[in-house]
Amino acid sequence: MSRESRRQRWQTLGALLDRAERRGLGSLSVAEVQQLGRLYRQVAIDLSRARAGGAHPDEVRFLNNLAARAHGQVYRPRRGDPRAVFWFLLVGFPRLLRRHLVPVLVAAGVFLGAAAASFVAVVREPQLAYSLFDENVVEYENLRLEQQQGEYRGNFTFGVHQSAAVAVLIIGNNLLVGVRAFAFGALLCLPCLLILLYNGRMLGTLEGLVMLHGYFLDFNALVLTHGVLELSAICVAGGSGLLLGWALLAPGDAPRSAALRRVAPDAFGLLAGAAAVLVVAGLIEAYVTPHFGQPVRWAVAGATAVLLAAYLGLAGRRRGGRSSAGTERASVNRV
Repeated sequence: MSRESRRQRWQTLGALLDRAERRGLGSLSVAEVQQLGRLYRQVAIDLSRARAGGAHPDEVRFLNNLAARAHGQVYRPRRGDPRAVFWFLLVGFPRLLRRHLVPVLVAAGVFLGAAAASFVAVVREPQLAYSLFDENVVEYENLRLEQQQGEYRGNFTFGVHQSAAVAVLIIGNNLLVGVRAFAFGALLCLPCLLILLYNGRMLGTLEGLVMLHGYFLDFNALVLTHGVLELSAICVAGGSGLLLGWALLAPGDAPRSAALRRVAPDAFGLLAGAAAVLVVAGLIEAYVTPHFGQPVRWAVAGATAVLLAAYLGLAGRRRGGRSSAGTERASVNRV
């Protein structure tokens, strides 16, 4: 190709880059974007030849600058679209959860089963509490419950001015539990199940202790205010981990790596949705649970239960009662 043809190519690429840099890549037509990519590859070759052939330094600098500008446009990271996040939270997450309901229900069953078994065991034999959970924590709770006067408030005795700091701590701790359940699920499911068993055992043991001391309703008025959302989100995070682990345990006809890649976007989508719910739960725990009486707390618990059920069960459904699997996956991939 003649030198004049190469110069014409460089000028064309420069003109396309000038427009893209002034008005954005969206100002170019599809054909022009394709042309920009093609010219970038050709200029990269021209630059390599110029360096190898001992071309004039000014020409090498010109080509190097042109190639760098084109590289910045061709490989520019895609800007995040806040609307995609909103759309995912509005309809994508509930669709995704309904699609993968089985692992979430398994996680919820393990958690609630451990809680129920621990509760019954402690109510029947109070001394078992020391075996089921940390004996120092159990002793502390027993002493506090024995000395309790009036309504049980647990640890929710901080002032409104402390709520912001407490919210950060609560949300951080809840997210850590959710991420652990998710991450450990990839280890063939078992560690994730153990985390769910541990947390269920802790809740059940405390429920048994407050039942024995006559503070069952007070305790649950505190816990369920935020716990409807918090515990549901933990189970969803656990289910996302089980989804990963099951892909490794039972990959089907595909290699395990391929099975893992297939379910990973959905698993991360479930975790992202659970994280959003945990943030809301943490705000309620810091700003509502400690500062309002039982009527308000029970009302919030009931309202969150109804709204969460409606959101997860109905959001994103089409008229026929079904949601599009392709749309679900697209929603996750856009986030």
